[in-house]
Amino acid sequence: MKHTILSAVTAATLVLTAGAAAAQEKVTYLFPAPDFLPAFAPFQLAKGNGYFDEAGLDVTFQVGKGGADVATQVALGNAELGGGIGDTPIIVRANGLEIRGVALLGGRGLTQLAWREDAGITGPQDLKGKSIGVLSFQDTTYYNLLGVLASAGLTKNDVDIQAVGPGGIIQLTIAGNLDAMSGVPEWIAAIEAAGVPMDQQPVDSVFPAMAQAIIASDDTIEERPEVVQGFVDAVLRAV
Repeated sequence: MKHTILSAVTAATLVLTAGAAAAQEKVTYLFPAPDFLPAFAPFQLAKGNGYFDEAGLDVTFQVGKGGADVATQVALGNAELGGGIGDTPIIVRANGLEIRGVALLGGRGLTQLAWREDAGITGPQDLKGKSIGVLSFQDTTYYNLLGVLASAGLTKNDVDIQAVGPGGIIQLTIAGNLDAMSGVPEWIAAIEAAGVPMDQQPVDSVFPAMAQAIIASDDTIEERPEVVQGFVDAVLRAV
């Protein structure tokens, strides 16, 4: 009798466990840059600490090619959620991509304009003729750079913009092949760690750039609001 009761309890536990696992919503989140960057720590903490699991979400991380590319993939339904900057939906929605920001993770702009101290640059007005690195031409930091140039009466034709990825920005700036960059603070730290002095200016001091954001498509927001809410709550808990 005891053996029978234990077997029944074990079977019931297995059924309940299987049911809980089956009930978890599968979610793909697309990062705009390598997922090991410090800016994405809250997402990794939310996953590592089980916050997504507690929200009933089975989250898979993937990496895109910049915020605008992520927005495209999210709009097309290739990922339920993705990362960008608060500016990203404003930029891409005008091109017919029906996505929205569902969380803004910070009160200041993320993008930094930085340059080598020996490049003869003191601000945006000195960027003419300079080589500037960006993550990609599909990234919001590139569009932020265009805004910075416009604030100084310049266009992309007045500078040499190179889309070389995060590793390329760091290595080429260290080598002196890039004079400046438009990107995130940790890239500046990596360059300075190699012994190259840098100056920097927050992009939002000259152009109204925003903080890191979580984005979702209109369809996902309408059809799976509990997924969006659960994901955002888990990340904010990690923050």
